Amino acid sequence: MNYAFAIKWLKAFRTSPEEVCALYADDFLFEDLMLDQSITDKDDLHRVFAPYANKDPDNGIGIHNFRIRSYTGDERSGLIRWEWTPISAAVFLGLDVKDKPFWTQGHTFHVYNEEGKIVRESSWWDSAQVLRALGLTAEKTVTPTRSAVGV
Repeated sequence: MNYAFAIKWLKAFRTSPEEVCALYADDFLFEDLMLDQSITDKDDLHRVFAPYANKDPDNGIGIHNFRIRSYTGDERSGLIRWEWTPISAAVFLGLDVKDKPFWTQGHTFHVYNEEGKIVRESSWWDSAQVLRALGLTAEKTVTPTRSAVGV
């Protein structure tokens, strides 16, 4: 595929979940590794994508803006770098985000079939950036020494 396909893919999120889902083959794998999601059913994919097409700024779901930063690939596979900004969202991942603007960036890797449909998708995004924007921090992980774990 190409940069134009990446634009079409991200614009479809703002249009409708049906439009986005139409870009996927019937047999596909969608993974959002940050949210531990692995989806192979179009009805489930539709439910995951539906909030991104919200057009009501007052219902708390938010208006979701995506911007492509780059596309690298060919007709078999591609890597899309993107930015995402929700406006007027009230809750994100169970966190109160009302009146707390934030954005993040991520990468989505696609594999395409001969018809140009997505057969595999893996996405990664910067969740720590969201937490920082909300004034939250993740606890630092301490790696135990070998003697502490009985080795």
